[in-house]
Amino acid sequence: MRDIVCNCQMVDRDTIDKAIHEKYATTIEEIRRYTGANTGCGKCMSYINTILDSEVPKVAAKKPASTSKFKLW
Repeated sequence: MRDIVCNCQMVDRDTIDKAIHEKYATTIEEIRRYTGANTGCGKCMSYINTILDSEVPKVAAKKPASTSKFKLW
């Protein structure tokens, strides 16, 4: 059974986790962009933020430098 996070877009927990761990999505905006979650009614925002709070620290230490959002010229 899939753990549905966003009922409007039918986005499951596995899809959210993949966005965080594979695409280094660390904000609700990035989760929206990569998964489509939280683009409907918005009821899933607190659940997504809870997932981000628990998963982002796990990937922060292993995030490659090349995925940095800011470039220093």
